[in-house]
Amino acid sequence: MASSSSTAAHPDIDLELLKRIQQRILWLSTYMIHYANHVRQNPDSLKVGGHQASCASAVSILTAYYFAAAEPDDLISIKPHAAPVYHAIQYLLGNLPQDKLLRLREFGGLQAYPSRLKDPDSFHFSTGSVGFGAVMPHFMSLANHYVTDRFGYAQKHRFLALMGDAELDEGNVWEALGDDNLQSLGNVIWVVDLNRQSLDRVVPNGRAQKLGASLRSFGFHVIEVKYGARLEAAFARPGGPRLRDRIEQMPNDEYQALLRVHSGEELAHQLCTFPDGRDEAVARLLAGESENDLRSLVSDLGGHDLSRLLDAFREAAAITDRPVAIVAYTVKGWGLPLAGDPSNHSRLVTAEQIEQLRGHCGIEEGGEFSAFPAGSPEARACLETRQRLHLDRTAQRPASSPPAHPQAQVPESFAPDYHGEVSTQQALGSILSELTRHPELRARLVTTSPDVAVSTNLGSWIQKVGVYSPQNRIDYFGERSVPVALKWKQGNHGQHVELGISENNFFLMLGALGVSSDLFGVPLVPIGTLYDTFISRGLDALHYAIYNGGKFIVIGTPSGISLGPEGGLHQSLMPPSFGIESPLITYYEPCFAKEVEWILLEGIRRILEDPAAESLFLRLSTVPQRQDLLPHDRPALRQSVLDGGYRLLDYSNRAEYKPGENVVNLFTCGAMVPQAVDAARELAADELFVNVICVTSPDLLHRQWVRANRERMQGRPAAHHLEQLVPRNEAHCPIVTVMDGHPHALSFLGSVFGARTVALGVDRYGQSGSRQELYQHYQIDALSIIRAAIEVLN
Repeated sequence: MASSSSTAAHPDIDLELLKRIQQRILWLSTYMIHYANHVRQNPDSLKVGGHQASCASAVSILTAYYFAAAEPDDLISIKPHAAPVYHAIQYLLGNLPQDKLLRLREFGGLQAYPSRLKDPDSFHFSTGSVGFGAVMPHFMSLANHYVTDRFGYAQKHRFLALMGDAELDEGNVWEALGDDNLQSLGNVIWVVDLNRQSLDRVVPNGRAQKLGASLRSFGFHVIEVKYGARLEAAFARPGGPRLRDRIEQMPNDEYQALLRVHSGEELAHQLCTFPDGRDEAVARLLAGESENDLRSLVSDLGGHDLSRLLDAFREAAAITDRPVAIVAYTVKGWGLPLAGDPSNHSRLVTAEQIEQLRGHCGIEEGGEFSAFPAGSPEARACLETRQRLHLDRTAQRPASSPPAHPQAQVPESFAPDYHGEVSTQQALGSILSELTRHPELRARLVTTSPDVAVSTNLGSWIQKVGVYSPQNRIDYFGERSVPVALKWKQGNHGQHVELGISENNFFLMLGALGVSSDLFGVPLVPIGTLYDTFISRGLDALHYAIYNGGKFIVIGTPSGISLGPEGGLHQSLMPPSFGIESPLITYYEPCFAKEVEWILLEGIRRILEDPAAESLFLRLSTVPQRQDLLPHDRPALRQSVLDGGYRLLDYSNRAEYKPGENVVNLFTCGAMVPQAVDAARELAADELFVNVICVTSPDLLHRQWVRANRERMQGRPAAHHLEQLVPRNEAHCPIVTVMDGHPHALSFLGSVFGARTVALGVDRYGQSGSRQELYQHYQIDALSIIRAAIEVLN
């Protein structure tokens, strides 16, 4: 891309050509939003929206990056509001058809914010819930290190994130940077689009200075791109140092206000006015500037100087022993009439203003979405960039990914049954230990936990597989023969990623490991454990990880008031609701160890073998359960467990059995099953027959019912598993539901059958006490179930 307009600093770059490409990207991203709001037919009359000002502040950064600094195997996260800039660039590079530009924020068209799975032009990361896109590249970098160390993955990636400065207000960003695993990653580059504006306001003073210091404290190499070449040249002239002082010392609000001053005389007056009076040296410096030149000078920030940006990207590329942050000062709305306006976040340029921009950018009528003419220098530059970035590669898997690894065969079940009393949490530990006996399958498993690995029964697994760290660490306890309950060997051989206490980090780590197959061609089955109650603390990160395409297994344990004396907020009641309501993750709540085994093995198999597999959420408990209650001899029991439930106690063969008179169907799950069985057996003695239906997945039962109804609405036949659990002659029998969680998670069952229903569960915060005291207090014990069955029959 070199020409006569190349500079000594960048002899291989034609900066004037780059500026013309930049101008077209500014136009396309702005007009794309204008078209969606003011030209395209809008049947709803609702504002389509878009963020022209936020796009404009990132145009120069992304132009410099894609057309001069990007490397073929880079993976980059784009700030949510800059999605149209990315689309414009992908269109110019031939990676997006022109017609897609006309369908921004339209059903079946380009999404409002970057979507890895829904947009057609290959976003590497979904963004939209601000904060997560900023740090997800860190977690992907750690996942990349893992597959390199464990599987010999050879392709070299850089992981980049473009974010707005206001996005750094999100606490999850600093939680991530504080994790020890992420602080020495040498292939991560941040680019902070520092435009000093958030959604509602100009950001408070001092944020930029604090940002640099904070990033350095977390091990970043920080590159500040503050001023453009014109301002730097002015600073070098007589009076220049005082002008620099004036600009650097003024509050953010004052600087933003200067950007909105249109009078050159007034602008010069304000720049020359210091707290101690007028500075004549600055006045002389500015005296020769025209009104337009003076306004251009004030807004000449480094984030819009392509040469300065190229310098920063080259410096960043040379740093390989730690993460890099390029802090680029920009103007929100750069190049648009609303530049610097503190309320420009969601404002749209007017039709008159778009015509002014058309003239400035040289866009002909009817050519609003045109690419550069074939054979033009700009078109050749786009083609060269396309070839340099290998955008013609059609394989979804990276070109140099390792050869296919042996297919791990996942058994349906392990041979031995479980005896005595075993909790589902205890079963998890036993199953993971058994999985270590299957080398090819074991290799695909990787666990993680936010500092609760031991208390969630991962200890035996960790003892056998070790803790993963990109750097091998000395085991001082082992070397000095100091007795410990758990060997904690850390190195690049391990298969457990231990995190600090941050549920956001936990879910983002699962999400990163869970897209390893898509991005690196290395299938993994990430399994994460955390206390069930703290899922709510990371729920947004969980949804983000799933929306980004991650496939993984979440174990919430221990759960419910069954935790007993631990009490209070450690006793979860809402996760069943999350499990039912969250898309693309299947929620199970088993009672018996064999159920856990079947569900976990099937979840592992699906993640490894089924492209349409969902993530998996298992809610487990520390309550020891009698394993002889499970009817091992029942045919097809495993399939029923996987489908969502089965009849555990069935009195339909009793002569006195009269649906409509003395029959109740009791739906229960998890730790409540023994309570339900005890209640049913006591009532059976009085010829009141309570069938106990063990619900292994409230989620599957609910979604199958909803899906069947939708199919029937379209005139298509459909069935659901509940119709197998409750035969027609029992469809209107009264129902009792009971669970150690919020009762509404099972209360929908009354609607399924049109039956009178009493829903028992926990709808108040927990407290300390024995398990039986708590069950009685919250009315989920056997006696309360008996009373509910009698009540529902009356």
